[in-house]
Order: sequence, then C-alpha cells, then structure tokens
Amino acid sequence: MGRGRKPVEMQKGNLTVFDGNKRKKEEESVTVGNEQLKNPPPWLIDNVAKKEWKRLIKELNKIDIVGNLDKNNLAGYCNSFANYQRATKELEEAPFCVQRKTRTGEITVRNPLIDVQKLYAEEMRKFASLCGLTIDSRLKAAVTKTKKEEDTIKEKFGI
Repeated sequence: MGRGRKPVEMQKGNLTVFDGNKRKKEEESVTVGNEQLKNPPPWLIDNVAKKEWKRLIKELNKIDIVGNLDKNNLAGYCNSFANYQRATKELEEAPFCVQRKTRTGEITVRNPLIDVQKLYAEEMRKFASLCGLTIDSRLKAAVTKTKKEEDTIKEKFGI
C-alpha cells in the first residue's frame, strides 16, 4: 500500500503549475461542512462521552480541520475516552494484582482492569490521530492553513 497523499501546500517535491492547480481543485472538491457535528450523536455511551464531544468540537472549530465525515471517528474517540476514564476510576480502588484460582491452587496475576485501561488508551490514540487531536496532525493542518493565508495575501497585494 502506498503512502497517503499530502495537501499540496505540504509537498516538498516540485509540481508543474498544471499538476499543482489540479491537486488544489481536487482538495477543494472534497471539503465538507461540519453542521452534523453541532450535537453529539445519540449513540455516545454516557454523559462523559457527550461532554468530551462538546469540548472537542468547541476546540476543533477554532482550527477548522474537521468535517461531517469525521463524525464517527470523533464519536469513537469520545466513547473510548469515557471507557478509559471509567476503567481508571475502578482501578484507583482496586489492587494491581489479584488472586486467581487454578486447578493447582491460587496464583497472583495482573488485574484485568489494567488491560482494559490499556485497550481504551490505545483506541483513544488511534482515533485522536485520525481526528487531528495530536500535536503532529494539528501542525500539519497549521502548515496548510498558513500557506492558504499567505497565498491570499499574495493575491491581494502582489507581494
């Protein structure tokens, strides 16, 4: 599988004027609105997930990098966040090791809540990367946004 495409502004290689304009038009044609993101989806698992949804949308609207097509990934992040928080709270009062009965007696093993917490932390990281919640993905978006602003200024003032 090949690498994902970068926005035109982030490409370091040389493009012909024709290819550059073509790619810019392609990028503009796949831009979507974000009106579906105003309210949390009804299938978020609890109030923690809904509060996280509202917090994220408020912040992500400031940098304008998410759209309607990101709805499911954002919701997946919020559900993972809520489950991670629940597992962490349960783990606060639980021991890190628990006793398990086997055929030969009892053994001490790691608390299964640790694995649950780890699973949701991993899910959160994956969804965060997809939705622009990581510093790396936001910096990539900033490059694109800054380049567009510079181009607008150059067009207006011919600098």
